[in-house]
Amino acid sequence: MRVTDNATMRMVLATLQQQQEKVYTLQQQVSSGLRINAPSDDPVSAQQALDMKVLIAANDQYSRNISTGNTWLAQMDSSLSDMNSVMVRARELATQMANGIYDASARQNAANEIQGLKEQLISLGNTQIGGKYIFGGFVSDQPPFVTTDGVPTATDRAGDFKGTDDQINIQIDQQSFIAINYSGGTVLRGGTPPGSSGTDIIGLMDGLITALNTNDTDSIRSSIDTINSSTQQIQAAQGDVGARENRLEKAGEILTGTRDYLTKALSGKQDADFTQVLSDLAKQQTAYQATLQATAMFSKISLLDYM
Repeated sequence: MRVTDNATMRMVLATLQQQQEKVYTLQQQVSSGLRINAPSDDPVSAQQALDMKVLIAANDQYSRNISTGNTWLAQMDSSLSDMNSVMVRARELATQMANGIYDASARQNAANEIQGLKEQLISLGNTQIGGKYIFGGFVSDQPPFVTTDGVPTATDRAGDFKGTDDQINIQIDQQSFIAINYSGGTVLRGGTPPGSSGTDIIGLMDGLITALNTNDTDSIRSSIDTINSSTQQIQAAQGDVGARENRLEKAGEILTGTRDYLTKALSGKQDADFTQVLSDLAKQQTAYQATLQATAMFSKISLLDYM
């Protein structure tokens, strides 16, 4: 079989193109630091790397969710702690005023302080983060507790709960969700309607104010047990919030470990070995230059060389 010069040149050009592509691929790996710059470089590894990137992106979203949850729960824990302090002071006042040595004037002064404590509870119930009211359930864009009698309607009273008892859940891994809020209606009003599932703390404060203003020592004395149950209700909510904070902390630790593993695995799939790539590039460039020189010599051959 006779091999013509044209056929030889085509073979040489094809070899040059293949070598040039290899040089280009290696140069890409050096510049990008990646072994896989296109799916065609290694289809199987490219798909595995893509799957890992999807998992890392989901992991990062879960981590952001946990960060948001930690912020909400920490603020909620702080507000519940302040509510507990309010009830401690309310118990002190009720215990003092139940004593017969105090007169109507002293009890009226105590009533004024209890009124201030009630307003403090309402203010804590309207705690917000970034414009979101954390005790309002799904109604997080407006204060969940009415702050002034007659606002926004004539039938509303200070302390009325206008939020919902719904939980705001965040996703912390592929199959797990956790609530990052606690219903203000549950913790301060004892459910909806008030007192249906617990102690109506706002109602208790109203009753204590009335008892103090009317110098009703029996009602003042009986309120002490209700104050104790109110304190327990707040502490139970605080314990629930603390348990969720612990769960988020553990979930965050797991996500950190998972991300480290996925990052290392992804690096193993797509990152280039610089030492090996530079060595291969040097060899391929040498081979390419040698082929170019051989091609140049071949192109100088003419019919006179055979005469």
